[in-house]
Amino acid sequence: MLLWSCLLTGCGIGKGDSGKPAACTISIDCQTILDNIGDLKETKKEFVPEDGWILPEMEVKFTTGDTVFDILKKICGEKNIQLSSKYTPLYKSYYVEGINQLYEFDCGKNSGWMYSVNGEFPNYGASSYKPKDGDQIEWKYTCNLGSDVGNPYKDKK
Repeated sequence: MLLWSCLLTGCGIGKGDSGKPAACTISIDCQTILDNIGDLKETKKEFVPEDGWILPEMEVKFTTGDTVFDILKKICGEKNIQLSSKYTPLYKSYYVEGINQLYEFDCGKNSGWMYSVNGEFPNYGASSYKPKDGDQIEWKYTCNLGSDVGNPYKDKK
């Protein structure tokens, strides 16, 4: 439930001038699965890269006003990386269900995808976050509600 709420609530942070060219970095990793391989569904093992990197950090061009989700969708299309998402009207946001055939709950009941921008894990959906030029976007597969990928919200009471 925490993972769901961290990814879905929307508040439109990061709005600024729209339509200007910008660049950021993006990466996609599932390294935590390597430490929890015994929990991974057998049918999913072929989709886990040996080093855990689905997409090593790379620079990507975008237009200000684009969201983290827009950038993920664009790069997955360009790099032929499978992406599955679902729009949730209640939160007016897209929920990332799976990347590279790795879905929520594939590596335990607390597993799924999370994102961070400049090392911070926003508490709202990727389709609500509008990054700035120079930002660092990281998509990480968590096996423990984010505590294994550096999300401090999991431990807050």
